[in-house]
Amino acid sequence: MKMGAPLFFLFSIYGVINTYLPILLSSLGYGPGEIGIFLGLFEASGLLFPIFISSRIDKRGNYGQILLLFGILMFAVMPLLLAVNTFWFTALVLIVYAVGFKGAIPVSDALVYRLLGSETEKYGRIRVFGSIGFVCITLFLQISKLVNPSVPSSIIFWLGLTSLLFSLSLVCIPGLLKRRPTETLIETENHSIIGIAEVKEESWLEKFPPVFWFGILLVFLGYLGLVPSQRFFSLYVREFLHLESYAGLWALASIVEIPFMFLSGWFIRKLGTGKIILISLAVIVLRNCLYAIFPSFQGAVAGQLCHSVGFGLFHPAAVIFVCKWVSRRNLAVGMTLYTSVAVGAANVLGNLAGGFVIESLGYLPLFYLFALPPLIGIGLLVSAAKRYKLFS
Repeated sequence: MKMGAPLFFLFSIYGVINTYLPILLSSLGYGPGEIGIFLGLFEASGLLFPIFISSRIDKRGNYGQILLLFGILMFAVMPLLLAVNTFWFTALVLIVYAVGFKGAIPVSDALVYRLLGSETEKYGRIRVFGSIGFVCITLFLQISKLVNPSVPSSIIFWLGLTSLLFSLSLVCIPGLLKRRPTETLIETENHSIIGIAEVKEESWLEKFPPVFWFGILLVFLGYLGLVPSQRFFSLYVREFLHLESYAGLWALASIVEIPFMFLSGWFIRKLGTGKIILISLAVIVLRNCLYAIFPSFQGAVAGQLCHSVGFGLFHPAAVIFVCKWVSRRNLAVGMTLYTSVAVGAANVLGNLAGGFVIESLGYLPLFYLFALPPLIGIGLLVSAAKRYKLFS
């Protein structure tokens, strides 16, 4: 439970970013096409940098120290947007910010897994603190009206405050800044013995079996389908539905996510990760169709309710599926590939394409088009289930 408070505040930052980053960029005078480019750059920079440092973090075990560095970076960089308002400077600030913002997720997940030891099915019970933080900040900002979406400094203040609280939580909770170098694992047929052994350098293909990469592909297709609801939802509600209730709708999605994420270990034991991923992909398809078929407040509510399974079960099942095929000494690398190659690449492509789809075709075609990737994922999962024993 040590990571409960840091995850609470880390996903409070997510609550502000996911809800208000497109609004912040719009208030700075940028259109949907430019916002799509910014979001694509934001995801790409958060995708690349962690890959280069993850193996070093695993060896040194300095997870908490790196998280603290990311928190300080997030606190310091965003106010620069108020100093200079040009396209390239805004892009640079977002790229630097994304290093801390996107890098913190795989490192925090790796630390959670190190702390859990053999009880990895309890991941959802810890990760749920992040969902609670997300709900609390989005509901608070919706009800209190402390954020003025037309004033950039108002949004940036809350980004800075949540980043500061995240950093302080890492410092104040004993043991989180302690280094945890990865013990060498001597793999036997039935179990692993922690000890000292000579470990040969492995290529990435040797470190991760084909089923791992298949899981990465499924996560990529699922998160590509989530892009409209995760990145353009606030703009959809404000510009297309002409409502100011986007923060409340974001909170609704996270509220219904919480019980499913908390109970994800039970669902995984009952159904297995393969079946849960299949169901989740189907719910992501349904979610996009609801936004498109029912372009109203009621349709938005129905779509947000799908977040319960389409993310609340999908994310922990996908994490456990991927980590099942990763040795402890490659844990941060594996989680970084999950976050960067699967989730990050999906968001990069989705953001770049999504902004231009909105400008050229509108919001409703956006949802229809992004229902296709998870639909493809369903077909691939069903066809490969027997080969990889995914439903057993």
